[in-house]
Amino acid sequence: MAYVSREPMPTKSRRRIALDHVVLEVRNAPAAVAFYGALLELAPVRLAAFRANRAPFPSVRIGPGTMIDFFPRKMWRDKRQPRNPNHLSFALGRRAEQSLRRRLVRAGVPIEREMQRNFGARGWGGAIYFSDPEGNTVEVRCYGPPAPAGRAARPRAR
Repeated sequence: MAYVSREPMPTKSRRRIALDHVVLEVRNAPAAVAFYGALLELAPVRLAAFRANRAPFPSVRIGPGTMIDFFPRKMWRDKRQPRNPNHLSFALGRRAEQSLRRRLVRAGVPIEREMQRNFGARGWGGAIYFSDPEGNTVEVRCYGPPAPAGRAARPRAR
């Protein structure tokens, strides 16, 4: 499906969006943390918890609100070989997320998955997932309390 926006490009004053995290599928998650930590001086996140089986994957922090997550083989989409990136994640404010939901509905782009609580670069938050025209998974997340019930736009069924 080709999607061409009929809306003007948002200006900086209309909406703020930030890259939250990128997920890479890796054969050895602790080695990936060590590589990025040593060469790029990125701090590990949840590495000890991952090694103790208390976190599903470790990460490295790029900045205050951005991380790289390293998915081990059990989390790969294709269990035989990694396909990267697994997904891109953007962080939006609650109003911008509600506006995005409306645009997805108008464009006929289904929300494929929704999570009320999962871990991102800024801690715990809710997220929606959809695919771009090339099949790449896009995650959009919000931090803070969820929107009041009944306020979220629902994607239409295809």
